[in-house]
Amino acid sequence: MATSQDKEEQSVLVSSDNARGKHHAEVLIMNRDADGPGGSGHYYNSLGVDDDVSDKDFDARFRALDPEKLRKEHGGDGVRFNGPRRFLADRFEGQAFDGGKLSMFGPLPMYLYGTFVVPDFDAFIAGKQTPYRETVSKRTTTWFFEAGSEVYELVSPEEIVFVMQSASLRVDPDNTVDKLPTLDERLALPEGWTYRTRTLENELVMPAIYDSDPPNTIVLDELENNYQRLRTG
Repeated sequence: MATSQDKEEQSVLVSSDNARGKHHAEVLIMNRDADGPGGSGHYYNSLGVDDDVSDKDFDARFRALDPEKLRKEHGGDGVRFNGPRRFLADRFEGQAFDGGKLSMFGPLPMYLYGTFVVPDFDAFIAGKQTPYRETVSKRTTTWFFEAGSEVYELVSPEEIVFVMQSASLRVDPDNTVDKLPTLDERLALPEGWTYRTRTLENELVMPAIYDSDPPNTIVLDELENNYQRLRTG
């Protein structure tokens, strides 16, 4: 992945309908910053890959991956696993880089979707990313939540809204989609933060552009559910 223009020219559009509840997972191949505690790296995600694997088998295959083996195969200074997860948008479109080539992580094929930037490399690799803190997720995707769908949101003290794009089963394997309406009972929300559930009256479309300014950002809660910042205007 050389330049922004190269990325766009070498990308392939991946899309999926009826995606809500779809199992998927992510592997991040990370590198340390040369002059600081942070790091960045490429992330690979199985979202958009068609398979006939059951949720149970997919989760087991992902949890069995060996981070050191993958680091040797794919390079980088460290590997972080994100998932297994369940997607929450009804459909999506995304640009897969490297010409849409599927890379294998153990038995799981994944697309290269973007770049993740973290302020503390060691903490991130150790699985200790600070919850409720915005981090940069550089990708070109669009999430579509249909009218009538239920969405789950975090609202910061500054009234910034973050919409959950996927639920994680890594910390809590019982964190199923049907339990998300009462997730606030299981979260230790920081002062001023709120969690809410609402049913959409109109379709919600959430785009992200790889090199946008301001950049696309996400937050995680302590269960590692992933929320994208909702930008308007």
